[in-house]
Amino acid sequence: MDLFEAFGFGPGVIVAAVGAGGKTSLVFSLANEAAARGFAAAVTTTVRFTRPRGIAMPRCIETTAEGLATAFAREMRPGEARTFISAEVEAGRMTGFPAEVVSKLPPGDYVLAIEADGSAHRPFKAPAAHEPAIPASATDVVVCVGLSVLGHPLSDHWVHRPGLVSDLTKVATGAPVTADVIVETLLHAEGGRKCVPEGARLHALLNRPLTPEHHAVANHIAARLVYGGYNTAVIATAHEAGAIHGVVR
Repeated sequence: MDLFEAFGFGPGVIVAAVGAGGKTSLVFSLANEAAARGFAAAVTTTVRFTRPRGIAMPRCIETTAEGLATAFAREMRPGEARTFISAEVEAGRMTGFPAEVVSKLPPGDYVLAIEADGSAHRPFKAPAAHEPAIPASATDVVVCVGLSVLGHPLSDHWVHRPGLVSDLTKVATGAPVTADVIVETLLHAEGGRKCVPEGARLHALLNRPLTPEHHAVANHIAARLVYGGYNTAVIATAHEAGAIHGVVR
């Protein structure tokens, strides 16, 4: 099983990855896995992303917002994947396109994976007022959490915007990040549910369990998220091919 199968995706999905740990690995893995199945696939971003580590990056196409639809139509081929960017602003750091531009791409039987949020390389976050940048066309949204945050303080070192997590959960900054903190944040209308398009399916990626305790807590979190309305919660190490540790639907 790979991530594409674990989430139950198929041709025609437009997946927006938001939250924190695992987004970049997720979007590139999904595109490569879709192409391996014979689908046309693409990766882009509505924020910024970096070149993936340990994952093949599909051929990069640089274009403007005005030229994206034309480049998309020209480059998309069954069994191949592409990466669409507007610029490489520094070594390995790439910019994409506004969400409203991506949302205007014509529908089709392709697979599009979009990194739609930033997290300053932290494994956990809550979105600011301007986040996340999810295209209205997204059929699926995956909220990502790095399980390495468990047990560590709700602080800038481990959490992007810890004050916002504190506001959503009523847990003081500096307190340990627990399963309850993660679940409450991801189920909150201003947390994991923020800006999800009407009708889009909502999923969670619980990324990179490092210990037996992580695995146990991840299964607990996954069950609570699905009980709370998420379609799927996948426990996986997104940068390792086939490293699916659990799926709850």
